[in-house]
Amino acid sequence: MRYFLPLGLLILILSSCGDGSRRSETTENRADSTVTSIDTVCYRQVVGRDTTLLRLVIQGADVTGELAILPYEKDRARGLLKGTLTKNQIQADWQRSGEGVTQPHEITFTLTGDAIRWHEGERVEKEGRWVLKEPEGGFDYTLLKTECW
Repeated sequence: MRYFLPLGLLILILSSCGDGSRRSETTENRADSTVTSIDTVCYRQVVGRDTTLLRLVIQGADVTGELAILPYEKDRARGLLKGTLTKNQIQADWQRSGEGVTQPHEITFTLTGDAIRWHEGERVEKEGRWVLKEPEGGFDYTLLKTECW
């Protein structure tokens, strides 16, 4: 009898293990009987000692998540994002916090198979948001799908 509790806890822990790169949940709205799928997807890029992490929660066309740009021995930037998914693009506002300041940044993510990309470069403030001065210029971030943290 005294072995049931430890055995039950072990089974619970083992059943929660698995592939964390993509998680799906299904929720049902009882008021209108619609079913919505929720996907959590994570991406990572490591270049030398610099790391960039992105975690997205996708529910239909609504996207939320967190982006963290973590350069080695430099100022880091991280923050929550919220956007809309249309086909393979996500238009998002990122609440970028870095160097003691939080600023809204506009980002357009492009989903391509097991990767996600976006342009980065010089930004200018426009109507209270930081947008790319030259949307096609600058450089690209390309992150690959990974297990979620």
